[in-house]
Amino acid sequence: MHISLIYTDRDPWALGMRGLSSILKERGYHTRLIFMGSDGAKYPRGTLERARGLVKDSGLIGVSCLSRGSEKAKQVIQYLKPLQKPIIWGGLHATLNPDECAQYADMACVGEGEDVIVELASRVSEHRRWNDISNLVYKNNGSLVRNPLRPLIADLDQLPLVDFTCEDEFHLQDGKTFLRPSHLAEVTESYEIVFNGSRGCGFHCTYCCNAKLKQIYSKVGRYVRKMSISRYIEYTKKLKQHFPQAKYFYLIDEDFLARSVDELKEFSERFPKEVGMPFECCGSPLQISDEKMDLLVKAGLWRIRMGIESGSERTKREIYKRPMSNAAVRRAVEVISRHAQVIPYYFLLITNPYEEEEDLLETLRVMSSLPGSFFVQAFNLVFFPGSALYQRALNDGLITGKEDSGYELDFRGGLRYKGHSWKYKNLYLNALLFMMEGKSTRLRIGSLPRFMIPILTSPNVINFNKRFLIITKLMIESKVLTLSLRSKGASVLRYLIGDPRAIYNIRDFIEGRLLRG
Repeated sequence: MHISLIYTDRDPWALGMRGLSSILKERGYHTRLIFMGSDGAKYPRGTLERARGLVKDSGLIGVSCLSRGSEKAKQVIQYLKPLQKPIIWGGLHATLNPDECAQYADMACVGEGEDVIVELASRVSEHRRWNDISNLVYKNNGSLVRNPLRPLIADLDQLPLVDFTCEDEFHLQDGKTFLRPSHLAEVTESYEIVFNGSRGCGFHCTYCCNAKLKQIYSKVGRYVRKMSISRYIEYTKKLKQHFPQAKYFYLIDEDFLARSVDELKEFSERFPKEVGMPFECCGSPLQISDEKMDLLVKAGLWRIRMGIESGSERTKREIYKRPMSNAAVRRAVEVISRHAQVIPYYFLLITNPYEEEEDLLETLRVMSSLPGSFFVQAFNLVFFPGSALYQRALNDGLITGKEDSGYELDFRGGLRYKGHSWKYKNLYLNALLFMMEGKSTRLRIGSLPRFMIPILTSPNVINFNKRFLIITKLMIESKVLTLSLRSKGASVLRYLIGDPRAIYNIRDFIEGRLLRG
């Protein structure tokens, strides 16, 4: 039986859906992967027609997305319904909002989908009923039926490598249809290989999905799980063969440094010898230590990403449920700064309506006091439907539902506030934090000269900008334009030099090349 899997977000890696494809192939099914990445609010009719043509011979259709792609997923499902093929909606949005998704698809999948999709494929191919399959939510005579959850997959080593065979994979973008891998560079960030060897996160941050996921999974197994180092290296080695043009790995485990020292010792010994590529990863302030950083640098670490989110202890404790003190953040930054070959990226969350003026001023002070050279990334807060912070905003009347939650925003797309009244609170101070995005040096943080920060945060200047918001809006638009131009320039530089690491210090990169001959 042929099975079509459709992804409606703009992410060609789609590791979750590729994982389902691998396990289906392992059981003898043929899969077709269809990527429908688009920045538009809706798909044009021509794109929907192409998708329909690609799935018409399938016995089962799966649709997956995050919240940002959920409205387009509805559009796709409604367009494919006349084919009278069973349609299952899975992925993170379906897990957090199964009642909504079951109104459109024949069924929604809550939680991990590997065992679900295999059992469903077997039932459909044999023309048997699927109504009692665990993890499914569906409508029956107008009422919603919620089947019990099956246990979480305890051993991640048993899972096959995600599917990058590119044997039957289509990308519908900008009115075009093309098959991989002939247009690989057009649909992936071809310099990096994205991989995740773990599931779950040890924290309960309210702005993220993890708090709700822990609640959903509370009685069906251990939430945080990791592949063994041996399996991790085996899979990264295979991915290197799939992407010979790549320059580094991006290990997107929620907190790679949450692994034990013994695990990282094994990784630091084997990864350089068996894989031999630089990598970047994410780590929380509470897990970063000199010993772990030394091991990761030995293994090939070139960039680390760490969430600071806010410099306000109140915000982190009461709003985000993220117990990471500023003292712990500073200790982690000091450790990272002792490894000059590692490029640090520190994350901030901006436009949170639950933050007061003093919370934002404290964040500005904390960021100004951090040692070393680093980069700042400002994430535009979104109330993701199904998250704990979304529910709080809904209960407090800040939002009326999904439609004004900001779900459609690209949280990495700059400070986008139009159309969402809750983002106007303290807009000037949030704009200052947004201006910090970029490289921090002795003289500046992003676009903010350090000597100007005390002046820009004085009461008179803050009050002036509250009265004349046009200045703040111009600041934001100029920063958005600057980031866009910087991104385009970095793309050109990566293309010309062939290594994305060069954009951070072109002189050191060239000198290193010359020394190597």
